[in-house]
Amino acid sequence: MERIVLEVDDATGKGYRNFSPESRKNFNLTISLLLKKMVNDSDLDNYKKFLDEVGRKAESNGLTPEILAELLRTDD
Repeated sequence: MERIVLEVDDATGKGYRNFSPESRKNFNLTISLLLKKMVNDSDLDNYKKFLDEVGRKAESNGLTPEILAELLRTDD
């Protein structure tokens, strides 16, 4: 496995540092899969559509900016 560094805003970094080891592992896996999709997808427009679709699905399942912020603040 290769290590890379991503720059994020302060609140996101703090939220990530507060994750439990298991939550951090799951989060890292999710980000890895998203990055793999992006790297393997030669068409940026398709990648943007993919992200929009993920956002719409999350929103239709009840995810709001407030809930996301709360999730990033908790260990679970």
